[in-house]
Amino acid sequence: MTIQEVMLRIEIPEEVRKNIGKYSLPEKEFYEWKHLFENDFEIFLNKWRETQKHFQWVLWFYLRLACEVHEKYKEKDISEEIFHDTFSDITIWCKECYRKYKVYGLEEVEWVAKSIRMELFRLGRLQFEPLILDQKLAQKYHLLTGEKVLNVHIPAGERLDYCECQKSFESAKKFFSNEDVIFICDSWLLSPELREILPETSNIIRFQKMYHIVEVHYDFPQAEERVFGEIRENKDAYPEENSLQRGLKQYLLAGKKVGIGRGIIINER
Repeated sequence: MTIQEVMLRIEIPEEVRKNIGKYSLPEKEFYEWKHLFENDFEIFLNKWRETQKHFQWVLWFYLRLACEVHEKYKEKDISEEIFHDTFSDITIWCKECYRKYKVYGLEEVEWVAKSIRMELFRLGRLQFEPLILDQKLAQKYHLLTGEKVLNVHIPAGERLDYCECQKSFESAKKFFSNEDVIFICDSWLLSPELREILPETSNIIRFQKMYHIVEVHYDFPQAEERVFGEIRENKDAYPEENSLQRGLKQYLLAGKKVGIGRGIIINER
């Protein structure tokens, strides 16, 4: 699969498809960068930050790597649908880069690397990342060190439809061949405070109720970043374009905070 074919598959904006070739590398240089990506990611990141037009360049680089990953998907008999859904994350973050900087590129380099390394798969509405819990993470989720879990992520861009989420969980059990798998999630969507803002019938609250919330932390105002697209000191400046924005804004103006919930789903046959 070529870069152009990948871009068409994941519906990259046409402007990117027309101009991406500007950032291509000679084969020898590409493989030098690939070696860094695979063997010393920290050096890769440091060197990447020093490149000119680094957001645009890394978009080309990751698309080139995606061509190679497509072959690995075929070898493992992973469907074209899963490839499309997983690598559409590049498109999501490419558009987000444009929203923030008016440049089509990638800022979330560390995050998208998970898809390139085949450490993350999107199965329907949700993304799943297989993990073996170290001691620190196990303590956070009140689970055992060494436990195999699936870390759940919720990509932006679509409604959090409850039925679609249920389908994703079932797909994950089959894809990873584990009916008893434990799902974990760390997200503002699991914050109990949202029940003061949203009705019980909302998709977010229904999704939240699928989890047993083991902890809520306030390390970062993730809800503000995701709902409003940025974090502002002046909460009164936040937009009110939908009911969630209106409700969250009033909640914040009342001096309250929305945390980040840590939740687990334990499947027992």
